[in-house]
Amino acid sequence: MMMLKCREVSRLVASDDVVDLGLFKRLELRLHLMMCRHCSGYAAQIRGLGDGAREVADRETCLPERLDEIERKIIDRTQHTDH
Repeated sequence: MMMLKCREVSRLVASDDVVDLGLFKRLELRLHLMMCRHCSGYAAQIRGLGDGAREVADRETCLPERLDEIERKIIDRTQHTDH
């Protein structure tokens, strides 16, 4: 079994390609993320950005001060994954 490279993992994590992966490739991805702190940190940052983007996408119900709060949460999440 050939281990996924960080470059491939980062591309998969940042795209929607993960949904289309087969079982074996998903297992390889999960294994890599469990073993590589850099890739798992990057994946957490991408998830945080996605969560924030989904909240911002609903701007009609989002007050300007709420946008500031969301921005702070995104920054906090990305900083916590650096440790």
